[in-house]
Amino acid sequence: MNRRPGVKTRYLPVLLVVVLLLSLGVTTALAVGPVGIDPNKVNALIFPSASTTVNKIVHTPAIPPKLDVCLLEDETGSFADDIGNLQTAASAIYDTIVATAPDSQFAVAGFRDYGDAWVYRLLSGMNPAKPAWTAGIALLTAGGGGDTPEAQYDAIVSAAAGSSLGPNCGWRADPNVTRVLIVTTDAPFHVPPAPWVNDQAATIAALNGQKIRVIGLKAPGTGGELDALATATGGSVQPLSSDGANIAAAILAGLSNLPIAVSMASDCAAPVSTSFAPASLTVTSGADAAFVETISVAVGAAGGTYSCKDWALINGEPMKDAAGAIVYENKTINVPGIDLQPKTDTNELGVDLSHTVVATVTAGSYGPVAGVPVEFAIVSGPNAGLTSSVSTDVNGKASFTYTPPVNPAHLGVDVIEARFTNKDGSVVYGRDRVKKEWRDTTPPVAACIPTVNPSGNNVPAAPGNGGQGQNQDGFYQASGKDIVWPADALQIFVRDAGSGTVFGPYASGVRIKYTQAPGATPSVKPLGGPSSAVAWHITGKGDAQVIAVDGSGNKSAPAACLVPPKPK
Repeated sequence: MNRRPGVKTRYLPVLLVVVLLLSLGVTTALAVGPVGIDPNKVNALIFPSASTTVNKIVHTPAIPPKLDVCLLEDETGSFADDIGNLQTAASAIYDTIVATAPDSQFAVAGFRDYGDAWVYRLLSGMNPAKPAWTAGIALLTAGGGGDTPEAQYDAIVSAAAGSSLGPNCGWRADPNVTRVLIVTTDAPFHVPPAPWVNDQAATIAALNGQKIRVIGLKAPGTGGELDALATATGGSVQPLSSDGANIAAAILAGLSNLPIAVSMASDCAAPVSTSFAPASLTVTSGADAAFVETISVAVGAAGGTYSCKDWALINGEPMKDAAGAIVYENKTINVPGIDLQPKTDTNELGVDLSHTVVATVTAGSYGPVAGVPVEFAIVSGPNAGLTSSVSTDVNGKASFTYTPPVNPAHLGVDVIEARFTNKDGSVVYGRDRVKKEWRDTTPPVAACIPTVNPSGNNVPAAPGNGGQGQNQDGFYQASGKDIVWPADALQIFVRDAGSGTVFGPYASGVRIKYTQAPGATPSVKPLGGPSSAVAWHITGKGDAQVIAVDGSGNKSAPAACLVPPKPK
């Protein structure tokens, strides 16, 4: 049929589509901002067992990234000017679509009506190549018609699913492909009875069964059928001018007005995890999609810097930039950890001797973390139960010093734990442990002091004949003294310097009579009863030496007991 003359062209919003008709050709452009994720970088400090949220905006592409586009063109006589404009703009239309959605394929089909030479024909099946698209459009012709309505329903069903009229457009089976059938017409639609087969309901069922969206290019004279199909399939209707001058703009406007499913994906791995709310959004292509991302760090995560990235999925496909590269948002997650030093150490147990451990809280490349509470505790060992709490300084450091009491109960290995927490200590972020050994390597001091005889009387050293400093009758008290061990924990041994014979062990403070007899056999025997002031009589070849041994096994230097030799 011939369209009504004088109908004004209704052009599409310039912010979405710009079409320049130049004397040398047609240039088309989609005036939509570049794709992207905002923010495109996240650098966060997150403690173990904690999380943070990031508001994320996805700037989606002007058209879905993966398209199957089949143009079903009205080839009746009234479309001569539209077809001419389409053939002029075909190359630019292809370039514009592929620049935004490089993984697109194209098909071209036409329809007329029963009574014409044909009702539906497929001129070019689905193909990614530009020559296939332009060749298919070049085959379009205008003829027949002259009456109204046309066989649009039967042609649409054929393009969607195939029929006795001809094969379908060759849609890809990929579930991530957006299938679009662009239908141009200026006439109402025929409905059964025969020869027409399909009505509106059957056509909608066929389209939805193939998950095909209809973009209707509606020229003056068309009824509401395209509106109904577009609404039922999630497509749109674009006005077409009476001469079809805006056909390229209408095609691109329709493709930039499609619903797309937007979701987020991430390669963050333990101990870092991400989640997104909502899980998916449906927006119009080119519109922004807003998400809230939660970035979490697992309990017990080791301190350090973790890197990962997010990307957007458009209809299940990674969103790509104009160069075909996937658009990423890069993350740097700094996780604080604690290090306690020294890992092992050994100290002598002694008066005023202390030990210090230093905890450092750092978060990888972030560096020291100041103001973090650190709790110290000796969790096992001889000094278990000691605690302290202090916050890290500007260098991320906190220290703990303790001085054990000097007695045997405080010898051994302490296990010291440092843990860093939140302000009130209710959450423990992490911990580290070290070992500290308190030992005793200092020997006791032995003494051999002249003492009373069995009657309890002092026997002074005899003057002259080398008797200075000697106890003429050999009565001595043998004892020892130690920093750590009490006297009653010491063992006393008496050694004959002449033969090397050792007698004992005895308690510290033991009283003995020692006889030096160079020709005698070394021996020992008790003296008196329990109340005797002198407990033992020791005979040796040389002078006596007293050696004290403490509970740690440390031996003193020998203390001499000088006794004049007994005449033969």
